[in-house]
Amino acid sequence: MDRKKLTNLIIGSFIVIAGALLLGKYTYVHEEHIERGEIVSKESHHHEYYVFVQPEGEGEAKKLVVEDELTWNLVDEGELYNVAYAWHGSKEPKIEEMEKVERE
Repeated sequence: MDRKKLTNLIIGSFIVIAGALLLGKYTYVHEEHIERGEIVSKESHHHEYYVFVQPEGEGEAKKLVVEDELTWNLVDEGELYNVAYAWHGSKEPKIEEMEKVERE
């Protein structure tokens, strides 16, 4: 194989591998869970609904998307919830499951 073909093969392979890695990073679904997270506030903007959940006794509040207004209305500020949420790429984290927890 001459030098030009080898160079083109190496560059082409690099482009394909880099593209696959970037596509995988964007499409990979990240999932996390907060146990006993307190709802510190709720917001709505133009039919988009958010809650801010702070893990009990630690860290900053996470801004999470609530899919519909009915669910958002059922969430009470100051209460504790177990929350499972997921996101991919540059999307905002969206609540997958939410369960109210009693205070001890």
